[in-house]
Amino acid sequence: MRAILAILGAVVGAVVGYIGAFFTAYPIFVAIEGSDMNGGIAMGVAVTVGPLMAIVMAILFLFLVLKLVKPKPRPEPVIDPNEDPDEKFFRPPPGKGPGPDTQTLVAVGVVILMIVLGVNWLWG
Repeated sequence: MRAILAILGAVVGAVVGYIGAFFTAYPIFVAIEGSDMNGGIAMGVAVTVGPLMAIVMAILFLFLVLKLVKPKPRPEPVIDPNEDPDEKFFRPPPGKGPGPDTQTLVAVGVVILMIVLGVNWLWG
């Protein structure tokens, strides 16, 4: 569930970043260049600044969702009285897994793949 929320958060971040480019960069460019009579500045924002801000905001929203949504705690391991008494010193602390969080890896991998494919489609 955490991975799905992170991927959806990245998609929302990309949309917010793309639309935000028009509310931030477009007025700045019009103030610098003058009036946009034929839409050249708008097209420049739509093709260059918009996708760049979409990528930045998608990555920002991805890590924001991953930071805010905590992973589900892992169950306590069952301790067998017949096992080696020194083994408990090499076991990870309770609640911590021996490896990375797989949902975080899946979410980051899917978002990176979406960004690479989107950039390849746009500028390929």
